[in-house]
Amino acid sequence: MSTRSPHGRDVVNRVEAAAMLGISVSHLDRLYRERDSNGFPERAADGRTWHRQDIAKYELPREQATRSARDSVDRSGDPDELVDTATAARILGYRDRSALAGNNPVWLRLQQQVDDESSTPSGRKRRRWKRRTVWEIAENRIGKGGATRTGRPAGTPHGHPDRSGKPDELVGKAEAARVLGYSTANALPSRVLERADEQTAGPKGRYRRKWRRETLWAILDEQGTPPTPDLLS
Repeated sequence: MSTRSPHGRDVVNRVEAAAMLGISVSHLDRLYRERDSNGFPERAADGRTWHRQDIAKYELPREQATRSARDSVDRSGDPDELVDTATAARILGYRDRSALAGNNPVWLRLQQQVDDESSTPSGRKRRRWKRRTVWEIAENRIGKGGATRTGRPAGTPHGHPDRSGKPDELVGKAEAARVLGYSTANALPSRVLERADEQTAGPKGRYRRKWRRETLWAILDEQGTPPTPDLLS
């Protein structure tokens, strides 16, 4: 079903703007109310719609954060050079290695993709990574996780992933969120929304998305199953 605005091609209403951004109408309303801090576009002259090009150019806060984190990554040096935890932290844009600890998803992913591992005389693990490995992890990390943050990045699952059920079964947003460990359907990040196996437009222009369970499990595999936290190298 077409979602073309009755006001013309150059403007979109609330439902259409939300559909373009892949968010709910209530989320769009909140962004508009907080536009002074997030840069959301002003409405068109009629006070009810937005210019289509303004919505098309707008980056959601989570996308802005992801871009900022990507820009903070140090991509200099030999891709095959092995680096320690402190250098990996600097490459990723953190202030120091203390950010790489506990349940930080970036640290958990690093532990899964160690390129070289040995033991110190005291028995502690000494881990090293190729710069190219750190760069790949930086590209795939969830949320900002940027230079000044040490806690859980935005858009990180909080619950327990579920791998039960039939692989080909199609499920909606609420079930997809539960499978991936998110607390609500609205917490699903854009990278998950973009992987929907089916997407249709409803009567009011809202997108209805469904995923096969095997698609969600593949996303879980890409995120990595958090291992037991270990000592920093």
